[in-house]
Amino acid sequence: MPGYTIELKLEGRTAVVVGLGAVGRRKAAGLRAAGARVVGVDPVASRTIAEELAGVEVVAEPYRDEHLRDAFLAIAAASPEVNRLVAADAKARGILVCSASDPDAGDFVVPASWIGGPLALTVSTSGASPALAAALRDRAVQALGPAAAGLAAVLADLRPLALARISDPDARRRILREWAEPRWLELCREQGPEAVRLALLRELAEASRPTACIQDPTPIHHARIHDAAEHRVEAEPARMRSTWET
Repeated sequence: MPGYTIELKLEGRTAVVVGLGAVGRRKAAGLRAAGARVVGVDPVASRTIAEELAGVEVVAEPYRDEHLRDAFLAIAAASPEVNRLVAADAKARGILVCSASDPDAGDFVVPASWIGGPLALTVSTSGASPALAAALRDRAVQALGPAAAGLAAVLADLRPLALARISDPDARRRILREWAEPRWLELCREQGPEAVRLALLRELAEASRPTACIQDPTPIHHARIHDAAEHRVEAEPARMRSTWET
């Protein structure tokens, strides 16, 4: 049965990754990017691995139950035997655990994902086929990708303005729904995030005008809308990353 999909807030919390092979290193890097304090445990971890995993506390020793002390969640990415031990110890301590070798032995699976600014695209097969999850993720990225990330970044900036300027709840919901229509994604793809920003700021200015001024034909100039119109938002490649389902 598919699980319940959530997005965890990990900033300041401890995550332990046991096994720093290719899978473990990907998980450690993803957890670190999410703001977690990450401890990587692997008896054969080399200095090269430690240098590759910047910001990860690498412990080059065999796994012990004590390594899970203070952990919020754990990733078991070692051998099947060690993973079974990690899963059992984590559950005994009440720690969320994911097993790379046996998804059913853990509490969660990590979906294949793509991150671009505030946008996260994730695909999960509940552990049935990580390769299929990655392939479907890639197709979703091709269809949406940078344009969707650019639109999401613009909306992240403008939504607080809408909440502050439009007092009527129904009108506020209406404009926020309109901002999510596909036409804005197409505009972002064709002309870039700044074109979307200017168009949405014009809509916001119209929607937030007092009722008594609705028939006023005086044009609204960009300079009166908000100086944020001069701030260009782009989906920066450096902020985009992909992960595999585990």
